[in-house]
Amino acid sequence: MKFKIIMMAILASSSVAAFEKSAVSITDSRFGAIPNDSIDDTKQIQAAIDYAIKNKLSVYIPSGTFNVSKTLDLTQGQWDQNSLIKVYGESRYHSVLEMSSANTSLLKVAHDVEVSDLNLRQTASYRTGNAIDIPFASYRSNFSRLRISGFDNAIYGKWVVWSRFKDLFILNNNTGIYLHGNGEQPAYWNTEPDGWFNNVNILDNVYVEDSNVGIKIAGMGTQIVNSTVQNSNVGVEVYGPAAHRTWNNQISNFYAEGVSTVFKVKNSRSLDINGVFAQGGPKDKVKRKYAVIDADNGGRISIQNMTGQDWWNYSVVLKNTYVSGRVTAIGGTALLDNSSTYDEGSITLDANANADKKWVAVSPAFKLQKNSSYKVTISAIRDGYDPVLETYSIYNWNGETRYSRVNHEAGRGIIKFLVEGGQLYYKLDYHGGNGLSHGKLTIDRIH
Repeated sequence: MKFKIIMMAILASSSVAAFEKSAVSITDSRFGAIPNDSIDDTKQIQAAIDYAIKNKLSVYIPSGTFNVSKTLDLTQGQWDQNSLIKVYGESRYHSVLEMSSANTSLLKVAHDVEVSDLNLRQTASYRTGNAIDIPFASYRSNFSRLRISGFDNAIYGKWVVWSRFKDLFILNNNTGIYLHGNGEQPAYWNTEPDGWFNNVNILDNVYVEDSNVGIKIAGMGTQIVNSTVQNSNVGVEVYGPAAHRTWNNQISNFYAEGVSTVFKVKNSRSLDINGVFAQGGPKDKVKRKYAVIDADNGGRISIQNMTGQDWWNYSVVLKNTYVSGRVTAIGGTALLDNSSTYDEGSITLDANANADKKWVAVSPAFKLQKNSSYKVTISAIRDGYDPVLETYSIYNWNGETRYSRVNHEAGRGIIKFLVEGGQLYYKLDYHGGNGLSHGKLTIDRIH
């Protein structure tokens, strides 16, 4: 029985935040906030915050809905920048701070703040204001176990450094997390005319749904891990000014569903993407999703371990950008300018054919890029017993058949290849028998 009681206590503590001895509750008689009465609690909550900051305490938001009409300001520390405070609730489903129309920020925070276990919501008929506003340089802050809905920006931050955003459920906001550079003034040692960036932040287990942009970051050293964006225009946007591009950002274990453009990149030096599932749209060309990667001056983007399903108009849309790794986008072609390269590396596909000398198209997921060359190797069994190994070099300078070149490098020449409009075709140049079976086609891009 004692063991059962202990286990129940452990389970309870894992799902609901406990009231700390070093905290003050906003419902304390000294402050007087009352839940669920539809009366404005702004003054009472702000009084509790001011008292907690002065006395180095935390602020507890108990279960219930508390109405807020003006910004709750946590930046009462030194230089009006240091919050040095923890604000937390019972859970993100039970402790609610609600705005009904104000076009302002619900919480204003800065250095060394913790905000957790809260439901922040805007109930106006339109998305307005910011749930959390970081107006200037938040260092070492943590935002966790939050539910945010109905705002223009769920989290809106300028020059955020060494901070963590974890276990966030963000829905029905114009932008989920927006960490912007705001290039109006340079900061500290950075005298670039276009300002400074958000540095070394981690976004872990962030879920965003029904937004224009799920996650938008002017950042360096940003890690976005274990996160999801659904039913949005853009999944993740990484950007910087042309004069001072971003770099060393990483995205891993990312899921996108119902997202028109999964990754939008502008003015970046480097971006690593590893582990993505991207779901497109219907096969109808009008209803397909736009692109997995849309990059303008995107530097070098590397992508690994990507899978996906459904249909896209483009796999990549590139301007002055180098992409290495295969972007899985069914039906999607690559759209590149002359300053871009899409290096898919080595690709292996199934290759089988009847013994009727008819051309067979290589998977529609693969397209030869303009101004590119490839080494193609096919290994298979002809007529059920005869091993076949052929190697070709293929040159596709501008996508037109008449300018393409197919050169036989090794083998007996019983497999033929053809380039037509950027599509690669092959056939078994042999009549009779059981055709070509157990075939594998390996394509290596050379240039």
